[in-house]
Amino acid sequence: MRSIFYIAAKDLRILFRDRTGAFFIVGFPILMGLFFGLIMGDISSGERGKMKIAIVDHDQSEMSGRFIELLESNESITLEVDQLENARISVRKGKRVGMIVLPEGFGETAGLFWGDPPQMQLGMDPSRSAESGMLQGFVMKAIAGLAGERFQNPDQFKPMISRGLEEIDNAEDIDPITRQTMRAFLGSVNLMIDSAGQLQSHDEAADQLNVTGGPQFVDIKSIDVTREFDPNSQAGQLKQLLSRWDISFPQAMMWGVLGCVAGFAVSIVRERTMGTMLRLKVAPITQFQILAGKALACFTTAIGVIAFMTILGVALGMRPASYSSLFTAAVSVAFCFVGIMMTFAVLGKTEQAVGGVGWVINMIMAMFGGAMIPVMFMPAVIQRFSVLSPIRWGILAIEGAIWRDFGFIEMALPCAILIGVGCAGLTIGTSILNRR
Repeated sequence: MRSIFYIAAKDLRILFRDRTGAFFIVGFPILMGLFFGLIMGDISSGERGKMKIAIVDHDQSEMSGRFIELLESNESITLEVDQLENARISVRKGKRVGMIVLPEGFGETAGLFWGDPPQMQLGMDPSRSAESGMLQGFVMKAIAGLAGERFQNPDQFKPMISRGLEEIDNAEDIDPITRQTMRAFLGSVNLMIDSAGQLQSHDEAADQLNVTGGPQFVDIKSIDVTREFDPNSQAGQLKQLLSRWDISFPQAMMWGVLGCVAGFAVSIVRERTMGTMLRLKVAPITQFQILAGKALACFTTAIGVIAFMTILGVALGMRPASYSSLFTAAVSVAFCFVGIMMTFAVLGKTEQAVGGVGWVINMIMAMFGGAMIPVMFMPAVIQRFSVLSPIRWGILAIEGAIWRDFGFIEMALPCAILIGVGCAGLTIGTSILNRR
């Protein structure tokens, strides 16, 4: 057993004397993790484009139609008229950011200063809280636009003032002082409408209403719209992320492991071509001890890379859900790629051949397995092929421990596949090396 540890220690010293090889095992994964993490930004929220909003018009009046036109003129909104249930489902499924419901009677009081304000219902995707505030601001601007248009159209506005005065006179629950104040207010509004040049345009009216404030122009009620996610969909997976590093660092760990595979595979070939392997064979140790020592060195380095990247990720804000699951995933990944390393070592007779073929296979596995582009962002056809790459299962196992919150059964599948690939690789590689 001591001979195995001596051989492993010897291989580790030789590997890290090569600064280029050490860079691809430690430095390159760090660069990959930081680079992809930074360019992804806050991937769970992403960049926002136009807000796609559903609007349900139960009023079907001239003023409700005009309100929809004013809101639709906003360049930040894409407005789509729909039925209530369809609108609710579309927001719940994430197809639209939110929904607006205009109840019956909305047009009777929309844009007026007196009486109860028109009611309106607003439902938003809970994950889009910032857009909720923006949309309420756009709604208030459109309501102010309606008020401005009412001021500009005395034939439409003055009868409402007269009706308002009648309602004030007939109301029995208003004290005399309040009644006189409200009559004076409506009277001044009536005089302002009659005064020429008070409001020059619709935009000026809306701006004055926005600046001066005053009464509440609309009563906005919230609609409970709970967003539903397919946990296997891209949106469902992104919702589980806690930081940008949750995706980039598992990828970076795999790049470090690939560096270990390439480096140790080439070292085995180098020792064969330089005669070191022959000298080891004539030494008082068995062939099994030689290969076990090299496998142990590769295994230890892979575990070390994953542990180092985990520490760095935690320092940047990554919060693994289960360290015990992460350890299980790390052991499974390391064992898998030790077997792959042994197979790579028999793919050629020279260092250049093994290094070239090994990195070609590494790149193919990385492309299909998600080490370059996360699998969730790949087309469905490529995702189906990605199951053939051990990288896919390695990243899945690590992500399961970091942010997917995998249970025992869920962790068992990727770990079992990784161990199975490792056993196959060790069997193939060691059997061929024993014959050489």
